[in-house]
Amino acid sequence: MANWTTATEVVDAWIGDDAPTDLAKVDLWIGRAERLLRSKLPGLTARIGADPAEPDLLDNVKDVVTSMVQRVFRNPEGVRTRQETTGPFSGSVTLGGDQPGELWVTDDELARVSPTGTSRGAFTIDMIPSTSPFSDSYVPPSGGW
Repeated sequence: MANWTTATEVVDAWIGDDAPTDLAKVDLWIGRAERLLRSKLPGLTARIGADPAEPDLLDNVKDVVTSMVQRVFRNPEGVRTRQETTGPFSGSVTLGGDQPGELWVTDDELARVSPTGTSRGAFTIDMIPSTSPFSDSYVPPSGGW
């Protein structure tokens, strides 16, 4: 299966002057990112272009894949914290994510490409029975009060 995202799109979206130059390697990681998305969302391929309610789905997939691949290339060594000292000056950078240097998708990114109406987050349970007058779904008896 051909990739939805191109290596050129990933490099063109790069911020900074350290963009990868090996487009074949970028393409390899794009394939891995898209396979990961398809494994998490089995119906993704069928949904792209099929549902008029999701006109931006393909662009959202490309954005998510681009972010996933850029995270890998920005931290290929998988470093959590980097510290540098030069004379009296020192500095440190802590890189985010639970798996630095690994291919992963954030919950927000996954929500952007999940089917409309699905929830991947927390939920609430209404503890007030629907028969209670305090419930939002309460319907008074037809005989009145």
